Amino acid sequence: MKLLEGKNTLVTGGGRGIGKAVAIDFAKNGANVGVAARTKVELDQTVEQIEKYGVKGLSISADLSTLDGVADCAKHYFNSFESIDILINNAGMTQVSSLIDYPIDLALKLFNLNFIGYYALLKEVLPKMIEQKSGSIVMTSSVVGNIYFPPKKIAYAASKAAISAMGKCLSLELKPYNITVNVVTPEGVETKMAKDLRNWGQQMSVTSPPEMISPAYLFLSSNLAKKKYKGRIVELHTICDFLPSLHKEFSGKELETRELVKLAEEHLKKDQFKVLKQNSELVNFMLHYKR
Repeated sequence: MKLLEGKNTLVTGGGRGIGKAVAIDFAKNGANVGVAARTKVELDQTVEQIEKYGVKGLSISADLSTLDGVADCAKHYFNSFESIDILINNAGMTQVSSLIDYPIDLALKLFNLNFIGYYALLKEVLPKMIEQKSGSIVMTSSVVGNIYFPPKKIAYAASKAAISAMGKCLSLELKPYNITVNVVTPEGVETKMAKDLRNWGQQMSVTSPPEMISPAYLFLSSNLAKKKYKGRIVELHTICDFLPSLHKEFSGKELETRELVKLAEEHLKKDQFKVLKQNSELVNFMLHYKR
């Protein structure tokens, strides 16, 4: 049986980048997937790939920075799917500008998309999850606003910090209903956002393809994570830093999680090893995930 066999899922920002990679991994693993974003052409291309795996795909063109857009997204989704098992709150935008120079209307749009849109969509889907007493929610935050606090990123950093706070609080709220909530903090993923940042003059560190991090969303959305991963802020940026070295060292070896932890210690920095120990099941899953 596939990892997400028969699950109904909604992925925002699903037309490209992280959201597209997550949606395709979900479909490969048996999930029916609705993808939401503004650009219909990109969404339709994602759905075409989703349906190659014999599951249902749904394209939802909506402006998730507005409350009407979020309501339309939910209405469109529930017109096609009776339930929702997994929500991936992932849509987002970024900025590079000083507080003084960044127009307030753009700051509001950014915060509305990056945080209020997540909040509003949760309000739309949670009654169904609570009724069925099950569900998984994964939200995309960032290393910015959680670990790093750079200049000219104030609105973006604040929105991402808000996502992390919401995730931890919401996890406790939803504990009685068997609904898990986790947040991930990627960094330097090769997406349109990364290209925009370069065009705006920001120096980008070494970037990872979206396909490198999408297995983390798959793991956190599955029953594999149900017992241990609740209310986590998963330091995905650190995992992506050391995962290539583990691939090089242990490629082709089927390791139990405890064995991986024991063998990896000598290959990792102290802070990296700490993150590995905290997320050993997730790291082992990402290390051995095959497409």
